[in-house]
Amino acid sequence: MISSAEDTSDFYVELLKYCSIPIVASLIGYATNVLAIVMTFSPLEYFGWGEQFFRRWGFSLGWQGIIPANAEKMARKAVVLITTKLVRVEDVFDELDPAEVVRCLKPVLSHSLSKVVSKVAMAHAPDIWESLPLTTRSEIVEKVAEGAPPYIEAMMIDMKKDIMEMLDLEDLVVEKLLEDKRLINELFARCGEAEFRFIERSGLYFGFLLGLFQAAAWFGLREVSHFEQSSLWWFLPAAGAVCGYVTNALALWLIFQPVEPKTFWIFRMHGLFLQRQREVSIMFAHISSERVLTAKNMWERIMFGPNSHHLEDIVNKHVKRAVDEHVGILRPFIPLVVGTQTFVEVKEQAAALLLLEFPRCLPATYEYTERAMDMEKRLSTKMQGLSCPDFERVLHPVFEEDELKLIIVGGVLGMCVGIFQTVYVFG
Repeated sequence: MISSAEDTSDFYVELLKYCSIPIVASLIGYATNVLAIVMTFSPLEYFGWGEQFFRRWGFSLGWQGIIPANAEKMARKAVVLITTKLVRVEDVFDELDPAEVVRCLKPVLSHSLSKVVSKVAMAHAPDIWESLPLTTRSEIVEKVAEGAPPYIEAMMIDMKKDIMEMLDLEDLVVEKLLEDKRLINELFARCGEAEFRFIERSGLYFGFLLGLFQAAAWFGLREVSHFEQSSLWWFLPAAGAVCGYVTNALALWLIFQPVEPKTFWIFRMHGLFLQRQREVSIMFAHISSERVLTAKNMWERIMFGPNSHHLEDIVNKHVKRAVDEHVGILRPFIPLVVGTQTFVEVKEQAAALLLLEFPRCLPATYEYTERAMDMEKRLSTKMQGLSCPDFERVLHPVFEEDELKLIIVGGVLGMCVGIFQTVYVFG
């Protein structure tokens, strides 16, 4: 029975203190979960002291976002998914029609062949070439351009046969994702946007529920069991640590577990991320096809990548064949007139010059290539058809790399708040 205004005031003060426990626990849960998300993506570069320890053991007086710090590893995991489950490079290039590629090249082909013919002629027969009227030179170039399509089609057919050796899709994807770490951040952030929002909000809900148990336990220990408060100095820090740890761990668990749908009594449970397979597939396909697996990136990789010698071999083969066939019946006599070595050099120079024109010509094919490959639809359709365990690997690796660290950070932050409560609220 409260007998005085002072007792009433003390009662309400104590009540407010107890009510603050679930509220603070809720805020701890929210703050630790938000911090976990921030630490997943930021900073892009290492910030702090002891980077060598961070790289070697994962601990130091500093931090780099989990995704940027493990960008190459994550990129390669994304590549394994793309190359083994979603896209076979030979199937993609099989969609290209060589005749359609030639049609796209026609507007730019004449200009490029004109440069090739002129440079070869000036290198080996400058006097003759300069003595020819401009109309005659134009006719020669026109004849070369008219005869070029069958050889370009043949080049395309050979490229399609050898595309596995010419284009390393794994290296292309990894290179593009590592060029700018913001891209791989964006890929995972946009695919997991709903899950990251859930992590933030779940901290509030789970933290509040844990806080209710925490308040009840604290009341029981102090008021019912009559423990001395000085002997309970450990309780609120420990409870705060548990709250921060559990809210982070529970949020991550609910996103990815259970991997396969399971029914418990009347409840059907399935990982939140896995329930959004269609939506995530569309987003992943859009970003990948727009920023990574573009026609421009693939053609440039073929032209300038580590396996570009395959393209050189194909061009050399067909340019030499074209020269030999256009010389026709005069071929046996050409070496006698210009010399065997010079004739070989003419063909080699023509092939080399044509290769130099590829970067100027191939952009004319990009639009058709994108349309024929239809990479976005291909990726989206295949991804939507993945099994649940395979689809789970799209986003889960982001957290697996340092999942325990994120959970421990939540626990440490919760413990710090518990110490604050012990000293300043109930002290």
